Amino acid sequence: MLRTGSEKAAMPDNGPAPMIGVEGLNVRFGSAHVLKDVSFRVAAGESYGLVGESGSGKSTVLRVLSGLNPSWSGRVGIAGAALRHRPPKSFFRQVQMVFQDPFGSLHPRMTIDAILAEPLAIHGIGDADRRIERALADVGLDGGFRFRYPHQLSGGQRQRVAIARALILEPSVLLLDEPTSALDVSIQAEVLNLLQDLKSRRDLTMLLVSHNLAVVGHMCGRVGVMNRGVIVEEADIAELRETGGRNPYTRELVAASRRVSLGAGAA
Repeated sequence: MLRTGSEKAAMPDNGPAPMIGVEGLNVRFGSAHVLKDVSFRVAAGESYGLVGESGSGKSTVLRVLSGLNPSWSGRVGIAGAALRHRPPKSFFRQVQMVFQDPFGSLHPRMTIDAILAEPLAIHGIGDADRRIERALADVGLDGGFRFRYPHQLSGGQRQRVAIARALILEPSVLLLDEPTSALDVSIQAEVLNLLQDLKSRRDLTMLLVSHNLAVVGHMCGRVGVMNRGVIVEEADIAELRETGGRNPYTRELVAASRRVSLGAGAA
């Protein structure tokens, strides 16, 4: 079912609690009203996408859900528990985030081994050697990468390390902020397929943010379309592909995505 305009993504009280539940989320930075009554829900094991242009508020939603932005109002729940404005350390074992830029998200003076060992040490988790080896293997990197530095890796390899770092704490929720936009087109599909495989093997719930509707469509069954801090439409991807959307902004995004796809096919 499509919901548009003032038809916000309602959160019914009946039925099982979602893994991610957001209702009436508002964020203000000074006089700027960045998020305006954002509501959506994501079931356990689902991949849900938020799509829209830069500045639409997508990444701000992720920063709230990841505990990085404590200034918000509304109701937010993760795994049936209310999100605190300043979550406890235990929260970060359950919810992890992969950032957009693999070149900036890894400490340049730390080896991959140290980067992966750090979250284990923070949370007092032992058996670091085995966990690091498994984390690297899960993202398709062998043990030879452990003692390299980020600058010795390609962009795709760095993003695989960033994914390994997020998963080494065995979270149930993975937040993805434009995880392929900084990568070469030839590498993007590899990373998306890796994420799909990890989701299936680890039964992860994923929330993916992107300006690229094709990327969201590759990963997600449902999508919320954001414009100027508002979810203007929520739809199943299959229905969106068939109808092009009901909201004018959604139709523009779908049309632009199709033009890009046609151009890539002709290249």
